[in-house]
Amino acid sequence: MPGTVTAAAIDTLLVEATPCATRIASMAGGDLVELHIDRPGEGHRAGDVFAGRVVRVAPGLDAAFVDIGEGVTGFLRAGEAGSAGAGVSRLVREGERVAVAVKTDARDEKGPVLTRRFEDRDGAMAAAAARAGPPKLLRRSERLLTRLARRHAEAAVVVDSPADATALRRAGRTDGVKLHRGAGPLFETAGAEERIEAALADELRLRSGAVLRFEPVRTLTAIDIDSASASEGGATPAAINLEAVPALARQLRLRNIGGLVVVDFLNMEDRADRSRLAARVADALKGDPAETAICGPSRLGLVEIARQRLGPTLAEAVGSPVRAAAEALVRRLRREAGAKAGAAFGIRASPAVVAALRDAGRGGDIARWVGRRLEWAAEPDRRHDDIDISPEP
Repeated sequence: MPGTVTAAAIDTLLVEATPCATRIASMAGGDLVELHIDRPGEGHRAGDVFAGRVVRVAPGLDAAFVDIGEGVTGFLRAGEAGSAGAGVSRLVREGERVAVAVKTDARDEKGPVLTRRFEDRDGAMAAAAARAGPPKLLRRSERLLTRLARRHAEAAVVVDSPADATALRRAGRTDGVKLHRGAGPLFETAGAEERIEAALADELRLRSGAVLRFEPVRTLTAIDIDSASASEGGATPAAINLEAVPALARQLRLRNIGGLVVVDFLNMEDRADRSRLAARVADALKGDPAETAICGPSRLGLVEIARQRLGPTLAEAVGSPVRAAAEALVRRLRREAGAKAGAAFGIRASPAVVAALRDAGRGGDIARWVGRRLEWAAEPDRRHDDIDISPEP
C-alpha cells in the first residue's frame, strides 16, 4: 500500500574479530540494522540452560528469583515459569531446583530474564536439574556468530578471520561465507564503522534538515523531533513528522532502545494528520523483532512507545570510553601493521587504556595477533582517545 514502511531483510553479516571482541554487523541494503559485540567470557548467555535454585518467590511481582551460579540471580516471571494465568506461588516454591534458560541477558544492575520454556527433549534438562546440586550450567548455547548465521540463513556472511570461516562451515554453514581480503578493515570498507559512530551520537540529521535528538535517562528515553532548517525550506510539521518515522524505527532497533520511549513529534492541529502519523509509526515498527506497544500521538504530538528490552543498548554494548578506546586501539594496530614495517610498535596512551589491555593480561595475545612486539607507555596527561602508535626497529 502507498506510504507503507517496511523493514528490509538482513542480507549480509559482517564479522570483524580481534582478541578483545568479535563485532557482528547485520546489514540490509548497505544500511546497518544491528550491531552485536561478543567478548570472551562476557555476556550473551541467552540460550544457556542452568540447574537453578529458587531463592525467593515474590507474589507481588508474580515472579521468582533464581540463583543460576557465578553470583548471578535471574528473574523468572510466572508466564515463563508454567501455565499461563497461574500465580507464581503455584508454579515454583522457595528452595526448589528448576531447569531454566536465559531468555534475555543481564543489563545494568538487573539480572538475566529466565524461562522454563525451552527445548528439552524427553525432559532431560528438567531431570538433570532435579539431580544436580544447583546452581550448575547444564547446556551452553551456540556461539553468538553461529546463532546469527543460522537465524539469517539467506544472508551472506563476510568474515575477516579464517578461524571464523572454518567454524561456520563446521557448524553447517557451507555456502555464502566469504573471507574479506581487502587492504582496509572490513567495517570501514563496508561503511559500518561510520554508521556505528552516527548511532552513538546524540543527534541524527534527516535529509530535509530536521533533527532527531536522543536523550536517555534512567527511566525512559526521550526523542525530540526538531524541525531545525527543514521549516525554512517550507516543509510542514506533518511532512517532517512523517519523514522522521522510518529513521526513528531504524534507530530504535540499531541503538537497541528498550523500555519506555517518549517521542516528541512536531505539534499538529489536524486530527487526520495525527491519525496518519499513528498509522505510520505502527507500520514502521512491524519489522522490529522486539515487541512494541504504541500510544498516541496526543494533541501536543507526544507518542509513547513501550519496546521490549533485548539486551544492552548499543552504547552499553560498546562500553565505557576507556573500553571503546582500548578496542579501537587494537583494531588500529592491525591497520598499522598492514601499512608500516618494523619489528615493534611503540604505543603511548592514557594509563587507563594501557591497563585495559596490557595489565589485564591481553597484551601478549594482542602482540601475537598483530605480529609485532608492543612497547607500552602510559602517559597521565593523555585523553583516552588520544593514542600514538609508532613503528620501532
